[in-house]
Amino acid sequence: MAAEPPPFRVGQPLAWTFHRGTARWVFNTIAVESPPPLPGREQPDAPWTPLPPGVNSEVGLSELLKRRVSCRAFTSEALTLPAIATLLRSAYGVLGSSVGGDVALFDRAVPSAGGLYPLEVSLLVRAVDGLSSGVHHYVPGADGLEQLRRDPLPHQLISYLFMGQPWVAQAAVVVVLSGATGRTLVKYGDRGYRYLLLEAGHAAQNVVLTATALGLGAVCLGGFYDDELATLLLLDIEREIPLYAMAVGVPTTQDRMGQRALPLGSE
Repeated sequence: MAAEPPPFRVGQPLAWTFHRGTARWVFNTIAVESPPPLPGREQPDAPWTPLPPGVNSEVGLSELLKRRVSCRAFTSEALTLPAIATLLRSAYGVLGSSVGGDVALFDRAVPSAGGLYPLEVSLLVRAVDGLSSGVHHYVPGADGLEQLRRDPLPHQLISYLFMGQPWVAQAAVVVVLSGATGRTLVKYGDRGYRYLLLEAGHAAQNVVLTATALGLGAVCLGGFYDDELATLLLLDIEREIPLYAMAVGVPTTQDRMGQRALPLGSE
């Protein structure tokens, strides 16, 4: 029988400090008015690609949940731009608007604490028809992509950034979610950091389920070198931090174990 792990506080003191430091009690909860919305991270002079209509899927949610699997086996086949448009809108797009009296609100693909929407979505593009290789940034309000880096992304670089995971470099694209800390923490303080992580999880689940609906493979990535990835994305880490990523591509097989690409006996 395996030994019982030590208590949270003893075994992982840094994580414990974060958790307890962002806990809320009656005496440390202060009501704060919502700040005015802050602009996104747009680069008006960057090359621009408007997104085309997306791809419709008739697959129901319950079936998608059954089909979803972490895929680590990708072909070299390129994705289509309509597929990319569908993934991005599902992740963090503006899907419509709601009007009540004198108030008009945008309808977004995920919930957000205080309606502040602090995430930014970037793409590391290897193979997408109609899109140059390099680094692109999604602008939800304008529904398009601005290109921040045009240089090809070597396999060795992508694998290195994601801590040696070779399948990441084989994917057609890597979707990276980052958090603009000032948008949420200015209202919620240190507790807002938790909300950034929760929101990234909402968006990531949308990406992987949408990829499944499109017949694509996807795997979520929490392991990466933070500062190096931020540098590639042209982020100022004092204001915006990488949180989560998903590698997406065409799977080599429809077999679930084959897509997982794990050695026999692995969990």
